[in-house]
Amino acid sequence: MTASGDIRRRAIVSAFLVASTLVLSACKVDLNTSVSVADNGSGTITVTAVADADAVRMAPELSDSLNLDDLSAAGWNVEVQDPSTSGGLSVVAQRPFANVDEAGFFLAQLSGQDGPLRGIVVTRSGGINDATYTFDGSGGLPNGLAGFADDEALAVLGAKPFEQAIVRSGRSLSESLVISLQVTLPGNAVSTDGVVAERADDDVASSFSWNIPVDGTTVAFAATTRDRDIGAMVAFVAARILLATMILLAAGTLLYVATVVHRRKQSTPAS
Repeated sequence: MTASGDIRRRAIVSAFLVASTLVLSACKVDLNTSVSVADNGSGTITVTAVADADAVRMAPELSDSLNLDDLSAAGWNVEVQDPSTSGGLSVVAQRPFANVDEAGFFLAQLSGQDGPLRGIVVTRSGGINDATYTFDGSGGLPNGLAGFADDEALAVLGAKPFEQAIVRSGRSLSESLVISLQVTLPGNAVSTDGVVAERADDDVASSFSWNIPVDGTTVAFAATTRDRDIGAMVAFVAARILLATMILLAAGTLLYVATVVHRRKQSTPAS
């Protein structure tokens, strides 16, 4: 395994352990992934895990038990807020991406092959002033918390890590863990199977959201936007028309001058 692959594997295991520790220690954990894409294809991924205030009261050592070094080593900027504004514990992992291909790669790096977000593909097509953006993938935890780990981690942790602990807690996974996804793409919404957020008149992007099931089922999600800069397109067309007009005027002027010169030569008597 390469050094980068080893860092990726350890990052997945670290994310798995963070999520599992929070779920087992809290009455409820909200795990939100936000992907924001700019008009040039770059953007930011932000993953926020929030354990409620009851978790902090029941397990005050919770923040100290989180190992976030591997996520940081994989290039993620990680911040722990203990307590959060609501009195609970908040873990925020953020990472920028330079293009849409990196967005899918980094999400796979964090989620893993069987994690809550799988097969993420972000595309941008078209020109500078008229571009189409798409976001596709699927989500769910068909293998429970084991979905946060890779094969090597499962070989160490077992095929059903922490399953018995959840059973003993008297809570189902769906009662303990809520996973959501939010995606912001430039332009106006064209199609989606998610929830479209309301936007102001001056907003230049559209936001979509999905709830990711944790009951063993899987949901597919897709969103498409079109980003058209009408002003720039009109200016471009106007500039082309103006250029064509100037060329025609210049050609007409040259033709007129040539005609006048020719007539004068014909009207001048030979000496």
